[in-house]
Parts: sequence; structure tokens; C-alpha cells
Amino acid sequence: MSTSETSRPSAGAANNDDGKEDPSFVRWRETLSSFLTPRPLTAHETAAKEAKNIEAATQQEERENARCERWKKKLLQSSPMVKFMMDNLEKAGCPFREDHFRCTPCEVTRAGGFAPDYGIILCQNSFLSKKHMEDTMTHELIHAYDQCTTKVDWNNCEHYACSAIRAASLSGDCKFTRELRRGFFSVAKHHQACVKRRAIAELKQLPQCQEERVAEDAVRVVWDSCFKDTAPFDEIP
Repeated sequence: MSTSETSRPSAGAANNDDGKEDPSFVRWRETLSSFLTPRPLTAHETAAKEAKNIEAATQQEERENARCERWKKKLLQSSPMVKFMMDNLEKAGCPFREDHFRCTPCEVTRAGGFAPDYGIILCQNSFLSKKHMEDTMTHELIHAYDQCTTKVDWNNCEHYACSAIRAASLSGDCKFTRELRRGFFSVAKHHQACVKRRAIAELKQLPQCQEERVAEDAVRVVWDSCFKDTAPFDEIP
């Protein structure tokens, strides 16, 4: 018995009897390819797209700045914690005014900062809520209070560690509910564990405290005295 063999066209091809590709198949393939591989943008289209992205980013920044300024004014007027710290800074001879707080874009890993010659930075693009901003303002005001009352050497890791411990402990950063939202849960001494972790993390942002174990050792050395120091509060709020 003899068998006959038939040739099978290659997958994806559509040929005429003469072996040439069907023109309709060629057109279909080219159309499909144009969808799968978009053509490069012209120089004019690229410039227009970049301009649109810049405009959108500018509008977003303006919205964030307006929200930050609005919340700042509200908190300066109504937050018990912020008003308490402002009153005590004035009593200590270092009055803070509204213009000492500056709303500005920052890296997303930061919420705020304090610089003795500049004031308090509020990272307008980082706040999750007005309460988050309130805790940040209180945190930075504690740094300002320490600068006013003890003249902190911010280049000294142990000096900075002491203020970072106090700011984390007294500002609301380590409230139980805040820790739960961060995914940290501990029944025993959760406050102390949070304060240590956040103080170490704050120190590690400084170039002079980034070497191995420098931040951890600085926090350990000053822990006992600085954690007990709750001024200007009578106790941890």
C-alpha cells in the first residue's frame, strides 16, 4: 500500500496556490503589528506629552500645597498638642509663628523636618490625614523645643538620638492605633519598642549616623535618661 504525503503550511501563514502570501493576510498582519507595536512619537508629540505631564504634576503639587496650608492653619488654631508646644516654646524664649512652618514637596519617605535656622518643614505630599500632619507638627516642635532649651548639636549622633527618642515618644508617633496601621503589634512595651525603632530610623537618615550600629548604639547610650524626660509635658501624652 502506498501512502501519499501532503505538505502542511507553516503556522501563521496564508499562502496562495503559487506559494505567495495572500495580500489580505499581509494587510491583516501589518494592521495587527501596528497595534502591538505602536509607532514612535514624533518630536512634536513627545514635547506635547511632556508638557501635559508637567502641567498635571504642577496641578497636583498646587493641590497638595493648598491642602497643607489649610490644615496647618486649622491645626495651629485648634490642635491641643500643637498649641501646647507653641505656648511652651514661647515660655522658653523661642516663639514660633505660622511662617516658621513651610509646606513643601519632599521625598515620599519623609513627613517633616526641623532645621534651627530654617524652621519646620511639612512634607505636603506625604500626609495621609490631618491627624498624621498634627503628629508630625508636634514631633518637629519637640525638636524645636530641645534646640531652644538644650542647644542640641545635631551633628552629634547621641544628641540627635535623645531628641529623636523624645519626639517619637511624646508626639503621638507611637500610639497603639498608629502602630497597628503600620503592621506592628506587641502587647508588652509596644510604646518603648516603637520609640526605639523610629528613633533609630530617624538617625539613619543622617550621613554621620549611617555606619553599622552607630544609630543603634547612640539610642542605647542615651535611652534611660531621654525616654524619662517628658518636658514640657508632665508625662507621656
